This record gives sequence, C-alpha cells and structure tokens, in this order.
Amino acid sequence: MIFGKAFWLFVSKKPILLFSKLNQLYTMKKQLLLGAIFLMALTIMAFRGNTAVQFMAADWDTAKNKAFAEGKLYFVDFDASYCATCRNMDQSTYMSSQLANYIDQNVVALRVDVQDFDGVMWSQQYEVEALPTMLIFDEKGKLVKKIVGYQSASDLIKEFDDAKSETVAVEDTKAPVSADVPMTKPDAVVTTNSSTKVNTAPSPYATKTTTDGSFMGTDVAAVTKPQGKGLYEMTITKIASKDYGVQVGVFSNYELVLEQASTFKQKYKQKTIVHVDTHNGSTVYKLILGTFADKNTAFNFRNVLRQNGQDGLIKDLKYLG
Repeated sequence: MIFGKAFWLFVSKKPILLFSKLNQLYTMKKQLLLGAIFLMALTIMAFRGNTAVQFMAADWDTAKNKAFAEGKLYFVDFDASYCATCRNMDQSTYMSSQLANYIDQNVVALRVDVQDFDGVMWSQQYEVEALPTMLIFDEKGKLVKKIVGYQSASDLIKEFDDAKSETVAVEDTKAPVSADVPMTKPDAVVTTNSSTKVNTAPSPYATKTTTDGSFMGTDVAAVTKPQGKGLYEMTITKIASKDYGVQVGVFSNYELVLEQASTFKQKYKQKTIVHVDTHNGSTVYKLILGTFADKNTAFNFRNVLRQNGQDGLIKDLKYLG
C-alpha cells in the first residue's frame, strides 16, 4: 500500500518536473537572446556615436529648419551599418577636429540610415544609389552638392566652402586687379613703365649644364619640396567579366580610389579591381577585391572583412563590363 502511494507520487510529479526544467531552459534562452539583441543595439549605436563630428539627433525637417534659422549649410550623410566606406570615414574623416570645428560653426549635419523607414523615403527622393552619398544644401535650403564616395576632411571642407560661395554673387567675390602690379615668373624679364628689369627671384628648380655651357635639363634633386600627392606603382590590365568580387567602396575621384586600393591590397593580398561607372552624369570608381570562382568563396572573404570591422557587397563580375 505504502509502496503503491510512493510510486504514484513519483509518476504523477515526473511530468511536472520535466515541464519545470523545460521552462527554465526556455527562460535561459530568452535571456540570452535579449542579451544578444542588446549588445547588437549597443554596437550599432557605437559605430555612429564615436566621431568628432557631431550629427544632429533630429528628423530631416527639424535639422533643415535649424540650418535655415541660423543661416548655415545643411549637410546630410546617407549611411548604413553594412557600408565599409562609411565606417572608414568614421575612423578618418569624421575624426578630424578641423572638420568638426568647421561643421560646428558653419553646418547643421544630419546622418540618415537608409535602412530606416524615413531613410528609405529620403534615399528614394534624392536617388541615393550608392553609399556613402552626401547632400549639401545652402542656407536657403536649396540642394547645391551631391557627393558619392569616400571624402577626406579637407575634401568636405572644400565642398562646404564651394557651396557657400555659390550663394554669393560673382561680382562681389572678385577683387579688382591693379594695372600697376606686373604678373611675374621666376627668371623672366619684366617690362615696367620706367625701365626694364631682370627678375632675380630664385627658381625652385636648378638646371644642369655641361662643361661647354650647353643645357642638360632640370635637376630633379634640386626641387625644394615634394610635388603632387603620392606615387603609386600601377599595372593596368583590362580583365574578363567573370567570377565574383567583393565591392568595398565607391569613390568620386581617382586619387582617393588609388589610396584606398593600395591600403586594401597591402592588408588582404587580393587582386584589386577598379570598376569605372557613372552616377548622375558623373564618373565614379568602384573598388572591388578579389576574383573568386564561386559566390561561397566570395562570401567567405567578406566574412574576413567583417571580422576586421569592414564590410562589402558581393558582385557578380559578369555584369560589370
């Protein structure tokens, strides 16, 4: 009798214990999931909040009205969490204290996520087809600049200055040229009203002569300062439109794509391809890494990029002629 009651209690409570265990496991998984979502949210917030340049935390109309009221330019940076070039600008361009000070005094800046509901609407309205895309509006709210691709801090400051100057009448910006000031060149003979003088200003270049006094040309070593913006070793080869690649950026000028191509090639040791395309009538340069025989291999390489805090888009190269 006693044995029968004990057996019945054991059998009747076993489902209850099993249900309790399952409930504990479900609660634990739910907590882990919520924790993962929280960490993801922190990560997304972090990649947008750690720049020297401060983007206004407001909607489109509020930011634009603020720019109008303060007589400042209105700047919109279209962005997404998967945009590798955007993250590159966060780590370089938007960390510039010079740019941050300039924007603080002259510009109302807003960042728009193209994955948000409002971001989808604004990106469609302004035909945003590549990231990053930046819009500059003048003090009156008129769109004066649309920029696609990586921009340095100095590039953006120049774009802002150009946008401001476009609102000023041309005749007000021109300074009168005095007829009494001659236009001179080094080592040139200058004729004035009173006499003829030889300009003895030293030339930044020196010339070589032979023992008999004949001219040999310019001595490059005598140049007093470096010329240009860098030297790049290049091998230009048009490749067949096949395989897959990972697009890591879109640039508006060739100087920037050369700089970034050099950086990526040294870091990842992959074939570096530049696809020349057009966007709204302007030439753009798309930087693509690798020529992978199949899409899975391209995805694996993109995972390597993501592990290093970068990202890219898988491109089927057969469609890029």
